[in-house]
Amino acid sequence: MRRFLWRGIYIIYPPLLRLLEHCNIHVKRQDFRLGVLNHKASWKDIKKYLIKQGFEDAILAWKDPDEILSMRKIDKEIFQYHLRIFSDMEVRGHYEYSSEGNPWRHVTEKKFEPASNYFNTLLKSYLKE
Repeated sequence: MRRFLWRGIYIIYPPLLRLLEHCNIHVKRQDFRLGVLNHKASWKDIKKYLIKQGFEDAILAWKDPDEILSMRKIDKEIFQYHLRIFSDMEVRGHYEYSSEGNPWRHVTEKKFEPASNYFNTLLKSYLKE
């Protein structure tokens, strides 16, 4: 039953988010800037790398202005690392409840932290120094 419910949410929720974004409900980049990509790698290279590290597309997420990549990695079944890359090659990331792990705490950002050490270690060869 739970799996059936989440399949429905994955179908309905993303278009609802896009509608809310169109109505200017979410109009800014989320916090926790990590840096800028160096010129050695494209965002497509980073996506391939992140997939190998256990990341997946973040489907149940706001789309920040100028965002070109949004990926997440589930942690401890209820949290996630969420990484975004923008058209100007800026990289931002945070640690939070996952939508599936705790929907209410995810939406209300009860845990919304930078996780800079994790991301800087993960992306050290991709970010400008």
